[in-house]
Amino acid sequence: MAGYPTEPAGKVPLERLQSASPEFREAWDRHEVGSARSKRKQIRNAHVGLLALDPADPWLGPDSGPRMVTYVPVDEESRARLTRLQEPAPRTG
Repeated sequence: MAGYPTEPAGKVPLERLQSASPEFREAWDRHEVGSARSKRKQIRNAHVGLLALDPADPWLGPDSGPRMVTYVPVDEESRARLTRLQEPAPRTG
């Protein structure tokens, strides 16, 4: 609901939960918001091994719509492995 707080479609389930559960209502009224889980990605590549990447999402527009997310290496080891991925593959045979 954070992106669309006035959207009626989100209010109906919220009202039902608040009516059905005093515990939910109390928790909702406290407005305690937990931090988002990490969006870090770990990708194992057959040629260079494990890559640890964090998203860089500079999107400043509305929540919906197209966006481009890029990933940046978390550490020097992942940076070096990404650099190796840019090298031409060794020829065989």
